[in-house]
Amino acid sequence: MGRWGSLPAEIRSMILEMVAEDYRFKSEQYALAGYASVCREWQPVFEPRNFQRLVLDQERISDLEQVMSTKQRRDYLEHLFLRVRLNDYDCTVCKSKEDYGTIRNNNDIFSTAIWNLLVILSKWTGFAGSRRQQGLTLELGAFSPSDSKHAFRDFHLEHNYPYQEKKDLETHWEGYKLRADKLGLDSLNDPYHWWANGRRDDVSLESKQRIMGTLTINPNLPQFSAFFQAFPKVEIITGLLIRRQFYRKIAANSLGKLLRETFTNLRWFRHEAWHDVDPQQQSSFEKDYKRLISWHLPNTLRELYIFEDFNKLLHPERSTKRANPSLGRALSKSSRYLENLSAAFLVDAKDFFPNLWPANEQNSNVIPWENLRKLALTSRLLHPKIGRGKINKLLIAAARAAAFMPKLEVMEIWNGGEGHACLFRYNNNAGEPKIIWACNWGSHVQLDQNVIHCWANLPRHGQHPHGNLTTVVHRLRRGRKQVKTYAATILHLKLRSSVLDLISDYQVFWEEYNHSKG
Repeated sequence: MGRWGSLPAEIRSMILEMVAEDYRFKSEQYALAGYASVCREWQPVFEPRNFQRLVLDQERISDLEQVMSTKQRRDYLEHLFLRVRLNDYDCTVCKSKEDYGTIRNNNDIFSTAIWNLLVILSKWTGFAGSRRQQGLTLELGAFSPSDSKHAFRDFHLEHNYPYQEKKDLETHWEGYKLRADKLGLDSLNDPYHWWANGRRDDVSLESKQRIMGTLTINPNLPQFSAFFQAFPKVEIITGLLIRRQFYRKIAANSLGKLLRETFTNLRWFRHEAWHDVDPQQQSSFEKDYKRLISWHLPNTLRELYIFEDFNKLLHPERSTKRANPSLGRALSKSSRYLENLSAAFLVDAKDFFPNLWPANEQNSNVIPWENLRKLALTSRLLHPKIGRGKINKLLIAAARAAAFMPKLEVMEIWNGGEGHACLFRYNNNAGEPKIIWACNWGSHVQLDQNVIHCWANLPRHGQHPHGNLTTVVHRLRRGRKQVKTYAATILHLKLRSSVLDLISDYQVFWEEYNHSKG
């Protein structure tokens, strides 16, 4: 330390900043936390980073109140991830659906963890006067450590998955390559779990259901049932994040309770959930989700990002499923106050514009989307097996809807899956409107003149000196044999960051890259 003290203050500061910025997941797990305790000079450099993002499981919640007892530390905190750890299971049950006792136990673990955390966070008031007026992002997820040890060896299911924040992505494929080298995936052979020579050919329905359970908040637990008139109100949470990293869902009615009763200042909500492998459970989820969309979105919400995930192994027939029309209509009605909206696969753009199709007389009583700036939707109509007439009607309906979106900057309607990728984009950011049509199918990639005419005649275009609409039509570079999943289309989206969380986006593209590994 004597030699350290002899260095000029500017040099010491530069070294500390370099150490902090160069910290990676390969480093000693708690090394960065220890740096803050070396001396007072080091503390203001490392402590803000140490408390910027915290990851908790249910056993560490009790320490949160003491560790974050000072307002200064709470001001450092930007992202809090509650990663609920469910009980382990072994090969005697890994191929079977969770029984009633396991489901009840999982719900109790999850409910208690959520309650205990919210009780603490409800005491963190007055954030609007702090230096971090944007509030706090709460991320929720639940998994069993056994989920990654049986039929599903997905990297992102593992407890020590290294990609937790943006700076971790700067290592590119490093974490995935290190794991592949360690496991020797090319020689992985586990016939009991359907693995042969590094490939997973098939998985039973019951094994899928084991990792895709639904967690429901239990209002009857004895430790808080006496207080369960309503959830604690938490004003510091302004963003709620549920990523695709874990397959298990949080029940829609439980999410609705949180949105309705707890998060009084919620500005944005990103919900990435997996399509259920059980049709009845999926139908029940959609029924409850419609209620959430229709009645439980808080009036403070300005950004909503919904993504329903699926893959070929879990959902071999998913690409043929028609989205629930009532969900699209409900989202259309409840989105009028939003500024940014993305909804992928759970709803269809066709249902989001229900009264604006060319067959209908344009309704002058349509309630406008006064604040909507960015909109991204998927539609199964953007598919090589769908007639161009239906596609044209969809794009005309979208143009009619855009006429009721006075602040619209970008609208993207897209679709993607095995062998096909397609994108329609309207962009008016700089007052120079442009539409883009791109796909990887069809002998002639063309855009119907009626579609172009409808978009060119939007009322707002006459308000700009460069108001003439530009039309760009081109073929996506990747051919049908090269396209394995929807990830090929996401690559071309201007609203890519709205469609998927950055970490989720990274996972999706690694999975496509590693598609041949199963």
